[in-house]
Amino acid sequence: DDYNNNVYIDGCYSLGTHLVTCATDKPSCGDGDMTIGDRFNSGHIVPDTCGDGSSAFQEPSTSCGKQCLCNFAYTRRDEVIEVASTMYGGCYEPISDTTYCVASSSSCQKGEVYRNPFDKFLQKICPCSKAAVGACLNKSGKKFRYCAFAADSCTSSMQFIDVKALKDSKFKKDCNLCLATWETPPPTPAPTRDAGCVDSLTFRYKDKKNASCVWVSKRVNDYGINMCAKAGVTENCPVVCGECCSDNYNREFKLGRKMKTCRYLDSDWPKDDLKIKLCPRKEVQTICPLTCGRCCIDDLDFTFKDEKYNIRNCEWLASKKKAPIKKYCSDYDVKENCRNTCDNCDEQFLE
Repeated sequence: DDYNNNVYIDGCYSLGTHLVTCATDKPSCGDGDMTIGDRFNSGHIVPDTCGDGSSAFQEPSTSCGKQCLCNFAYTRRDEVIEVASTMYGGCYEPISDTTYCVASSSSCQKGEVYRNPFDKFLQKICPCSKAAVGACLNKSGKKFRYCAFAADSCTSSMQFIDVKALKDSKFKKDCNLCLATWETPPPTPAPTRDAGCVDSLTFRYKDKKNASCVWVSKRVNDYGINMCAKAGVTENCPVVCGECCSDNYNREFKLGRKMKTCRYLDSDWPKDDLKIKLCPRKEVQTICPLTCGRCCIDDLDFTFKDEKYNIRNCEWLASKKKAPIKKYCSDYDVKENCRNTCDNCDEQFLE
């Protein structure tokens, strides 16, 4: 969300409206628009104060909001600059009648139709935080390394997989052009609320040595045993039993000689190496069930467009019958955000 540290992208100019819009490539421009290059007004001095909420202006060698950037669209004079204003297109899959956001038109597969951000039939709002990119894997293709826009982002000892291949892979990585750092993170739950939404570290079912909440979780998820109906289990293992879901920011786990909170597990985004390494530890996954993927919940803030372009949420989808749920859950964004409704509840960091 820092204007001066954003990456330049291509600009498009309309001879009819005389407006400048931003795009990653020619197919992403509006019909009839011409491209003006990926360094438009790059020679201008941009004040450090330029950013979200500033008024756009342009003088002979100084400007604010007059560039095409990954996260900031070109803004007309005296209009307010907005973060996440650059929009991206999507790939339409005719068979499933769904669309997924992409950073580049080249991400669309054979049989899919690319719809630029100005297409009235684009079913999604696609800022850079939702514009999917590919990834770099190790040479054998067995290990995920990092998200990547194109093959030249990988080293010679790596291989590149595109958006579609990544979506269909075993890695379960959500690689987008940027991270939504401008969004206000959810507040840390108050201690009284947080204390009620954690699995007990000391609980042992019938005082058996290894029968912790993690043990209960395996019985519930792997063997289908209704352990939560047993006396004392739900009260001590509310996350496992689906009563609530929250990381406990009042607790820390030990890492070497230091103590860490759940926030540490996200510090290497988007690689997730820390989660893969630490979440299998019983102490870590008990303190950080949400971050470690133990919770199967729908995102209450997530919205998407239905086939009639109405804004919907996971609660609306959950109220539908099996066929529409299956249809909408074939969309990557819906599947990842409506995890419970879409039956997408893999404990991805716990194996």
